[in-house]
Amino acid sequence: MKAFIDISADKIGIYWLWAPFFMERTGVDIHLWKKLVELDREYGITECLILNWPWGFTNLRVWTLALNLLKTLKNDKIVFYNISKPELYKIFYEKWRIPRYGIIYIWQKSNVWLRDIKQNIQIKTIKKDSISDVKNEYWEIFFDQVYDEGYFDSAENKLSFSFENEKLFLINPIKNHLDRRELIINKVDKIEANYMIEPNIS
Repeated sequence: MKAFIDISADKIGIYWLWAPFFMERTGVDIHLWKKLVELDREYGITECLILNWPWGFTNLRVWTLALNLLKTLKNDKIVFYNISKPELYKIFYEKWRIPRYGIIYIWQKSNVWLRDIKQNIQIKTIKKDSISDVKNEYWEIFFDQVYDEGYFDSAENKLSFSFENEKLFLINPIKNHLDRRELIINKVDKIEANYMIEPNIS
């Protein structure tokens, strides 16, 4: 089974050729391992494309640990490909499907990142309540996919994506897709948690 696993959101998505499975963050440390083993026994996981980006540090720690452990227990017979949201959005930008600038959610409820997708750089961290000012400054802008639909209020140009039949579909607002082969660009032996920001351990 070739799986696409999105660990970049509060509601983790496991996609394969059939219907996706979503797992809430609550109880992920208890239920995740059981679900992964269940899927592997039924379908045989051979390849994982992981969208790795900070939404919750617990999600990242637990998921990366579980996936690496599963690979070890299967004698390394799982191939991992790692991609971050900025890398994913840059691919979509180069296909002329999304605007150049994006407001990206980074796990902190009151702060977001303004990124230049073309240059793949962070412009600045801004307060969520100052987004309207940024929209006036950058007319060509999109908003990150966030499962909490109310987070960006009624913002236009919200991204929405899903993985079906080895294709990643993006709606913004027209539905386009990328083939899986266009996304498997970073082969890694081990999945490292992509925190992007320093965890607050105080």
